[in-house]
Amino acid sequence: MRRRTAFLLCLGLAACSTTQASLPYTPASPPAAPAAARPVVAVAQVTDRREDGHEDPNWIGTIRGGFGNPIKRLEAPVPVTEVVRKAFADALLARGLLVPDIATARYNLTVEILALNADQLARREATAEFRITLRPADGGAPVLVDQERANRVGGSVITLSAGVFGSVEDLRQIAQQTMSEAIDRLLDKPGFIAALR
Repeated sequence: MRRRTAFLLCLGLAACSTTQASLPYTPASPPAAPAAARPVVAVAQVTDRREDGHEDPNWIGTIRGGFGNPIKRLEAPVPVTEVVRKAFADALLARGLLVPDIATARYNLTVEILALNADQLARREATAEFRITLRPADGGAPVLVDQERANRVGGSVITLSAGVFGSVEDLRQIAQQTMSEAIDRLLDKPGFIAALR
């Protein structure tokens, strides 16, 4: 009886577990700077429009038990809007497109976060979806509006690494990879570079 009580107590404590972790931009391969790359873009505004996670601006994902009950939470140490702002800025910098001073930007990039979440019941799954608007810094109509979604699934349906044994670090990694993939898809499109000319 004592063992059963201790086991249930451990499960109860695991249900309250929250881990904070960073989610930096990490492309699958180093991005190439476009031939005519110039530092002309600033990340002006990021808005969180997520349906999943809208009640907690820092929430990234959850590992769930067999009944769908939350066991471990993954969240960023800062609001997800700041995570995404930094990720887009780092991605632009890697391509030679980020201005060092926002006051000198020729274009402002605004980002809407439509999805950024990671969950695990048995397998890990992450989704990232962003809508970007690029407009001249001095005002006027947008020169580009685009949207991309990335989705990744990892792990096995038959696994012992689920529930209380699920790895928050593995969940963080799949969220990070998915976010970076969606950003790369947006910034590597020929239309994005063409809009900067």
